[in-house]
Amino acid sequence: MPTMTRKQKATTIRAASRTLAALLLAAAWADTARAQSGPTAVYLEPAEKKVVRQSVELIGTAEPQRRTTLSAEVAARVDRVLVDEGDYVKAGSPVCEFRRTTVEIQLRRAQAQLAAAQADLAKMEAGYRPEEIAQAEARAKSAKASLERWQLEYDRTTKLLEKGASTTAEMESVTAQYQQAREAVAEAEANLKLLASGYRREDVEAARAQAAAQQAAADELADTLSKMTVAMPFNGFLVAKRCEAGEWLSPGQPVADVVDLDVVRVVLDVPERYGPGVEQGVGAPLAFESLPGREFTGTVSQIVPLSEAGTHTLKVRVDVANTVSGGRPAIAAGLLARVWLPVGKEHEALLVPKDALIRQDERDLVYTVSDKPPAGEAAKAAPPKTPAEQAQAEAQKAAGVLIAQEAAAYGAPPPPIRYAVAIPVKIVGGYGTMIEVESKDLAAGMPLVTRGTYLMAPGKAVQVRPKEGGGGGAAANPQTGGRP
Repeated sequence: MPTMTRKQKATTIRAASRTLAALLLAAAWADTARAQSGPTAVYLEPAEKKVVRQSVELIGTAEPQRRTTLSAEVAARVDRVLVDEGDYVKAGSPVCEFRRTTVEIQLRRAQAQLAAAQADLAKMEAGYRPEEIAQAEARAKSAKASLERWQLEYDRTTKLLEKGASTTAEMESVTAQYQQAREAVAEAEANLKLLASGYRREDVEAARAQAAAQQAAADELADTLSKMTVAMPFNGFLVAKRCEAGEWLSPGQPVADVVDLDVVRVVLDVPERYGPGVEQGVGAPLAFESLPGREFTGTVSQIVPLSEAGTHTLKVRVDVANTVSGGRPAIAAGLLARVWLPVGKEHEALLVPKDALIRQDERDLVYTVSDKPPAGEAAKAAPPKTPAEQAQAEAQKAAGVLIAQEAAAYGAPPPPIRYAVAIPVKIVGGYGTMIEVESKDLAAGMPLVTRGTYLMAPGKAVQVRPKEGGGGGAAANPQTGGRP
């Protein structure tokens, strides 16, 4: 084993001394109440003055702003379920898809029939083509030319018959041909007029109705196809999956239960005597039992004007803005909430941290510190009686000496000894982590003991320690919006 140098030994002894001193001092502070010797470590936080409203502390449960059960709108087989329980899903994103092949085929057929019907309608609305009309005009001209020829033949045969140069049979044949030519002209002119005027109005309306019927059939199939995907109606979480792939669902059967937690709603049962003082839109501080150290500010969103017959309470809903990070909400549905509901007018209040209050000798007290013990009130330390108390006192004294030596070595003096001063207060009401009090001896800004309070007695020696994580109190909490 290598031999340690004098310097290494000194360093080792100093480190061991520091460790022993810290352990001994921690043990001493942990049992200060029994030993009653040496100063008590305390934290200090200031009293504050703020404009507040009288409030009442109530317990409520966080509920989703919206909740719904997604259901099948058509009869179909489940092809895929795209999300699972606990997933955060954006509005419009698919949750479940049904088998679509059959409906897609039917839709393509309906779209083809619609195209044919629309083409027929367009043809009828446009009328006959110019080529067809020109062809009818040519037929009419040809028929007129044939009529003119037979008109001449008819006139010639009539004169010949009068002179006896023609027979009755020949006259009858010519007459028949002449009449036939006249009818052909009439038919050609009528056909030309029909083509020029277009299709009949009744035929056009029938074609339009047929096209509309085909459009409705295609739209119905397109709507059915859109219902083959069940989408998220709002941003939220899937909390219960109600079907699996391969399952056949009928219209109305549930697919999934979803909730909207962008805003959570804390439902309170408010005693009816506070009802007149509750106002919609007013902010209300609140905290959740499962989220220690965090405070939120809600807004009174609804006041149900119906007193419950059994409890004589009114339903009041307080909305709290929620945040989603990493697919998880800061506030889950169902959490127990403690709400300080404003039920009075605004007023300036003297506020102290809740941890500063203590009940002693049938009085509500807070403690501040002074550089000198109050005259006639200094609490004399009781001498140790048992061997354990004597060992504790010795350990605390030794630890104090070591700490003082180490502090001197580093050029930092130990915290000064100060003395506890009791201030009687009257509790008025609560505002989150702050309590409104009345006291003629307490002023805003006065430092109050918030750690080690149960060890306090008038004149008790204390040493002020910095609070872990910085300052505290309502002033240090931005989530209260400057209101306790």
